[in-house]
Amino acid sequence: MRTLWLRRRAEAGENGVAAGGRRMRRLWLQLRAGWVTLTGTGAGATVAFGLLVFVAVLASLAIPRESVALRTGALQRVIAASSPADRTVVGTVAATSMGGNPSAIAAVGASLRATLAAADVPVAGNSLLWADLTTAYVPVSGTAQAAGYGPPQLELAYRTALARYSDIVAGRLPVGGGTAGGGTSGRGTGGGGTGGQQTVVQVAVTTDTAARLGLRVGSRLDAGTMELVVTGIIRPTDPAAAFWTQSAAAVSPVLAQGSSAQQYWSGAVFIGAGALPLVESALGSSEIEVTWVYAAALGGLNAAAASNLDASLNSMASSGATFLSSGTPITAAVTSQIPTILAPFVAGESAAAPVLELLYVSLAVLGAVVVLLGARLVAQRRAAEFTLMRARGAALYQLGWLVLRASVIVAAVAGGAAAVLAIGLTPGDGDAVSWWLAGLTIAVTLAGPLLISVVPQRVASPVTERPRRRAGGRSRAVRRIVVETLLLAVAVGGLVVLRDQGLSSGSSGLYTSAAPVLLAIGVAVVVLRCYPPLVRELARIAGRSRGVVAFVGLARATRTPPGSVLPSFALVLVLAMVAFPDMIAASVSQAQVAASWQQTGADAIIGVGRNESFLPTLQHQVSAVPGVEATATVATATGSLSSGSSVSVMWVDPAQYAAVVDQAPGPRFPVAALSSSAATVLPAVATPAAAQAVAQAAGTAVGAGPAEVSVGSSTITIGLAGRIASVPGETTNAVVVVPQEPLGTSPTGPDLMLVAGPRLDAARLIAVVHRSQPDASVTLRSTALTALRSAPVLQAARTALAQGLATAAGFGVLILLMSLVLTAQTRELTLASLATMGLRRWQAQLLLAAEALPPVVAAAVGGVACAWLLAPLVGPSLNLAAFSGTGSAIVVTPAAFPLAAAAAGLVLGALVVLTVQTVISYYRGSTRALRIAD
Repeated sequence: MRTLWLRRRAEAGENGVAAGGRRMRRLWLQLRAGWVTLTGTGAGATVAFGLLVFVAVLASLAIPRESVALRTGALQRVIAASSPADRTVVGTVAATSMGGNPSAIAAVGASLRATLAAADVPVAGNSLLWADLTTAYVPVSGTAQAAGYGPPQLELAYRTALARYSDIVAGRLPVGGGTAGGGTSGRGTGGGGTGGQQTVVQVAVTTDTAARLGLRVGSRLDAGTMELVVTGIIRPTDPAAAFWTQSAAAVSPVLAQGSSAQQYWSGAVFIGAGALPLVESALGSSEIEVTWVYAAALGGLNAAAASNLDASLNSMASSGATFLSSGTPITAAVTSQIPTILAPFVAGESAAAPVLELLYVSLAVLGAVVVLLGARLVAQRRAAEFTLMRARGAALYQLGWLVLRASVIVAAVAGGAAAVLAIGLTPGDGDAVSWWLAGLTIAVTLAGPLLISVVPQRVASPVTERPRRRAGGRSRAVRRIVVETLLLAVAVGGLVVLRDQGLSSGSSGLYTSAAPVLLAIGVAVVVLRCYPPLVRELARIAGRSRGVVAFVGLARATRTPPGSVLPSFALVLVLAMVAFPDMIAASVSQAQVAASWQQTGADAIIGVGRNESFLPTLQHQVSAVPGVEATATVATATGSLSSGSSVSVMWVDPAQYAAVVDQAPGPRFPVAALSSSAATVLPAVATPAAAQAVAQAAGTAVGAGPAEVSVGSSTITIGLAGRIASVPGETTNAVVVVPQEPLGTSPTGPDLMLVAGPRLDAARLIAVVHRSQPDASVTLRSTALTALRSAPVLQAARTALAQGLATAAGFGVLILLMSLVLTAQTRELTLASLATMGLRRWQAQLLLAAEALPPVVAAAVGGVACAWLLAPLVGPSLNLAAFSGTGSAIVVTPAAFPLAAAAAGLVLGALVVLTVQTVISYYRGSTRALRIAD
């Protein structure tokens, strides 16, 4: 029985699986039938069209969103590198406008926090680190006082978080106070000293303050109307915390100088909440101010909100924050170091955003071109179907409806899937521009197939109507001239607006951000106008040769196909967008290299104090370090002119010094100027500031006359023989360089060494220097260059540009493939016909290359021209000074290598595709192609 039951159960399972398989197959057949009904003879082409739409929408959304995420990550790295004390917002209010009791402090602090939050400052409800009530400095007596010092002055401070930021060393924290005759109370007795009574206030002091002023638990200090009783001694848990660094004297007393030039110690003591009414009554509210310190929650700050926060805090720092508390208007002074943290990022973001938007708009246009080529592929597959429908009486609107409903489904499915994937891959708020660009792609998806498939069917009139006459050649030529003129006008207008207004990010700057697209339009128009005559001339030259293959191929290439305009424009734009960002990156890199030379002046600078000198063997040890090419020692001293001006005097060996500093870009060092000799006058070269000081001392207009410089106990006479812009290793502007020991006046030993070596071993150099002289400093140009190149916002922009370039290259490959696929059937038929007529395989390949390569080469030339023109036309509108390291403007210059590489890659890709197609065609044989053509 059990065996029979198991057998029946297995048979039932097999029948169920078979039934499920039949249902799935039936469902698949129904879906396929519905898809064929929807797309007609273009079912497969429509699937390819949907994939292209998916890719285009994904690129339009994901690349800008990923760029925002990269820049937000860069911002967070900048914030993480800052001190927690700098990530606070401090508000200060005079006690005269609010009173000094704890409840008033809490109420006003809550109102201030709400005002900050309303101004988009990220301060949460629990963001108050502490509140602080501080009095003016009060002279006290009763402390240990050194001879010659005045009485110490102490400020009384109440801080709400004192217990959290301190450890008790002795005694206890203060609670309140009272009067001398009335005892003490934790909440205070209220009122000040009356009737001869003195207010008694409990205080705590830090260990440093107690040690400096000789205080201990129980010490009493006379502060005029108050008596301060030390109830506890505390130690800061973290002396570097903002709680202790907000006031200079909070941890340790500092030495100050009064109006009578007598020095005294100023410090702070801490009071409890119960003493606030006593202190206010004794000193008056005019001597008290209240401060609130809020921690800003910058962890969720994104790149788009950084500039708004920076502007908001700067505005409140200049005008204060006014708000109502219990119906009373209060104005608080707001200070914060957050703008200092954000300023470099905001400057870099302002420079990078327009550059990236140039790329995004161009990528969106390339995606739209890919979609249009996909729509053309669908139209090519359904052309015979629509022609037959028109012949049977179908109206244009009926064809339009058939095309539109398929496009709507493709746009909804492919666009929706791309949007979901883009949001999933790039979480965050993203960029509003990305949705505008995605909307442009969807609009092209809906309108493109309608125009490409239906508009050409206007000439195929239904059989019930009289056939329409095709437009004559002259009318088509006129229309082409009008369209080209309109496109050129739009391109020129956009470039003019760009030069007048500059680039701006956001949806308002889309027109100017389309500058590469507009320029590519103009270049493509020129290329398509010049291409046929040039190819005809090449065909005429080829016709004089013995072979006919090249002539036939070039003759076929002179016939511009109807759909060649779009791929040509797209390929021009692809080459421009691949090469132009590389030119920007190269220009920025050159500016940073120049800035690193400007900061250091040599590959390495080794220095010791001016009262010290290098050991005699150190220069030989440094010269032996791998990668070191030249060294020069310099002796420096400070000299004074007869006019009272000070200059830095540097003694150098002219030949050695020139061998090192001439490694830097810029003018050569005037070594010949220091080679001249005179009986009593030292030849010298000087910086502009030193030359002006020497001229003033010599009493001449140009400073060429001799001037005396006092250096220590000796005096030298110098005569300016040349000028230099700057001097490596010197931070002062007025520097005079003279040759070593021609008159025996140089210092005893060098204290500065300049090292040249682009590939020097930095770690070995530092080890050698510190082993010989541990106190010497080593400054490396490579370190300065690395600091410039490792700026977070610059790294984020480079990554975003690399992603955009990869996407543009991918679109270029798609466009090239699509343009060749659209004409693949014609080329396959040509190959089959030529093979039937006995043409050899290599001849057929040459003919195809002669036919297909000229348009690609023309597009490559146009792309190179477009990218080259972008440098002078668009480059001046890019504000890249934030990346230079010096704040100076960066000039975008054309670079030949990326242009040549991009053009060669395009031509090589076309050759590969043609070769593959030829191999496939010969593998299939000519019979299939000829049968399809019939």
